[in-house]
Amino acid sequence: MSAIEDAIQEFVEIVARVTGTDASKVAQEVTFSNREEFGDLSVALPSLGVKNVQALPESLQGKKFVRLVKKEKVYYNAYLDEKEIFKSLFQNLSESYGITKVDNPKYIIVEHTSANPIHPLHIGHMRNAILGDIISRMLSCRGHKVERRFYVNDAGRQVAILTYGYIKLNKPDPPVGVKADSWLGFIYSVTNVVLEIRKIKGELNSADESRRAELIKRLDELVAAAAKLESRDRETFYRLVDAINSDPDPEKSIADIVRKYESGTDKEIVSTVRKLVDMALKGFQESLDKLGVKFDGFDYESDLLWRGEVKKVIEEMMSSPYRITYKDTLALDVNVQDERIKDALKIPRELELPPLVIMRSDGTSLYTTRDVAYTLYKFSRGAEVVINVIAEQQSVPQMQLRAALYLLGHKREAENLFHYSYAMVSLQGSKMSGRLGKYVSLDEVYELVKASVEQKINEKGGNREAIPEITSGAIRYAIASVSANKQLNFNVKTVTDFEQNSGPYLQYTYARAYNILDKANEEPSVSEADPNYIKGDWRKLLILIAKFPVVMKKACDELRPEDLVAYLREVADVFNKVYNYERVLQEPDRGKRFTKLLIVKGVERVLHNGLSVLGITPLKRM
Repeated sequence: MSAIEDAIQEFVEIVARVTGTDASKVAQEVTFSNREEFGDLSVALPSLGVKNVQALPESLQGKKFVRLVKKEKVYYNAYLDEKEIFKSLFQNLSESYGITKVDNPKYIIVEHTSANPIHPLHIGHMRNAILGDIISRMLSCRGHKVERRFYVNDAGRQVAILTYGYIKLNKPDPPVGVKADSWLGFIYSVTNVVLEIRKIKGELNSADESRRAELIKRLDELVAAAAKLESRDRETFYRLVDAINSDPDPEKSIADIVRKYESGTDKEIVSTVRKLVDMALKGFQESLDKLGVKFDGFDYESDLLWRGEVKKVIEEMMSSPYRITYKDTLALDVNVQDERIKDALKIPRELELPPLVIMRSDGTSLYTTRDVAYTLYKFSRGAEVVINVIAEQQSVPQMQLRAALYLLGHKREAENLFHYSYAMVSLQGSKMSGRLGKYVSLDEVYELVKASVEQKINEKGGNREAIPEITSGAIRYAIASVSANKQLNFNVKTVTDFEQNSGPYLQYTYARAYNILDKANEEPSVSEADPNYIKGDWRKLLILIAKFPVVMKKACDELRPEDLVAYLREVADVFNKVYNYERVLQEPDRGKRFTKLLIVKGVERVLHNGLSVLGITPLKRM
């Protein structure tokens, strides 16, 4: 165990003995104190079932790491012995400090990003990708075997719309200098807008007055979107408009593409769709490479269909006692009534789940049905746990998925499938709609942040070679610092602030700590250090460093990168404070200098290992 864990155990034993409480219960209630005047560790006595707090001793002597335990109202607070903490910590400080492995590692599949291959990744996908990558790193840090997978949604209407537009243009290659996914996004958006305009114009003839007003408003929005798309590439825009308008029944053509691709019988359609999808995926990976996001594998929806795995699931659903007729279609009644099952499946007890429709009237499958097949595939790879990183808007479909698995007899899979939900993200002043070609792409966000970083590096005369790592660090920190369930408003000025609360700030702080150690012409030893000097902010910094293994373990196990970020920021704030008013290398007293250098070494290890788990590069020079 680490020094802080030994201290916690000592505190637990003292409190358990004096209160007559089971030590395991005390351990669950121990917290770090928020204010220095209330010590370093704390436990609320009422939480232990202690009724007569007044009868307990006012103070208790510790043993080794705990100097004193004092009663403050209904709390017992522990004041740690900084000399013992210092000695234990720095006698055993390793390169991997703070990283501890679980006793029983699991094989975990994390599926994330999984964007439709019809347009570039946008700012929402950026949050998904970074969160997915970070929680994968956190799980790996704890010793789990983690596999990162991307689910390629190549079946269904959206890819068929893109394919239809591409065929109408006679299957051209992307223009020179234009990123493939951006070009495909243009084709998809123009095709979709033209189809919607055509549909609304057809509805106007038979609409009543109230419906007509609604349609006209929508038509105005579409015409405005079309005008913006026209301005991007006038020639391609009108070629596509003319080709679509010459088709007597575009919807039939699109439905045919869906059917032919799902069946895998039309080699020309299969080849065309796969070509477009792989072009989009190549563009995705180019974008994600800038942020250090990688995948272990790409799983195509169509492969599930062609291997018969979706058909097998449909057959299971059709023969299930939970099959019902819902709105003239066949569906699965997934509204589980048993509260114990709802709890096991992480479904709110008061929520009534709508039926899960099995397939369309034309016999083609729906994405929820395909998701059941894909989940079973992921577990068939040997996964013990599967985590889906998906936006909060998909919470109900994810619950339907777990319920469907359970009702079809796949209990283990249902209970070990987790939805890592995240809220929306926006860039100040932007509004998005992928169908209309209105989105802020990941590439655009990256370039905005990069430009801001470049300007600041030039102003400071900094290391230009580090601009890509600083840019990536700024974006990663901005995503990781906000709880996934909270909406994120992305502000370029804030995320590139070198002075506080940003990725570059932590990278800059790491560089400071590293260079102090690099410039020291001596190796400090614990035996020659003077622990009597550890007071004030130096003591605060020492205790923060000691906390790292516990903070890292808890943040990783709970998949809360924001907690790790908040901790690293506090370490950086306290370190920069002492850096600004006290010299380290110039300290004339050898014992004090060694003490300072060892604490700086602790800061360097904490920031290095903490940033690495977040996927942020610790930079030696900014």
